[in-house]
Amino acid sequence: MAENIAESQTSQMMSGELPYTIDQKGRMSFPQKFRDVIGDRFMLTRGADRRLTAYSEEKWQELLLKISALSEGRQKEILKQIYIKGAIPVECDKMGRILVPQTLREYAGLLKDVYVVGAMDTAEIWDKQAYETFTQSISQDEIYAALSALGV
Repeated sequence: MAENIAESQTSQMMSGELPYTIDQKGRMSFPQKFRDVIGDRFMLTRGADRRLTAYSEEKWQELLLKISALSEGRQKEILKQIYIKGAIPVECDKMGRILVPQTLREYAGLLKDVYVVGAMDTAEIWDKQAYETFTQSISQDEIYAALSALGV
């Protein structure tokens, strides 16, 4: 039984780095394998490191509840400012494309070449150069430390 639950949860996780392009109007294809997990309609918002984060409607509601449960203070205000105020529902058209709003494109510096990245239960949209710079900035020591924290 526990194996079935773990297998079910893992099958609902997103992974992979997929290169795409975004046109001048802000339209881009969104991977079918990610839509299979988060749906054709999802929330798109600002994330850390100038990336955009896509949440299924269910995961978005969970995040809202967690943020609302926080005590008033700077952390809650930051989360409201970055995640909630910048969030916009998007829906894939019949061709599997989404329209990334101008404000979010500007935040993430999305001009043409982008990566759509599976990040377990969310998907991220990065400017290609920013993503490559970010991933190359991770040292071998940081990777080993992270693996060690998992007991691997």
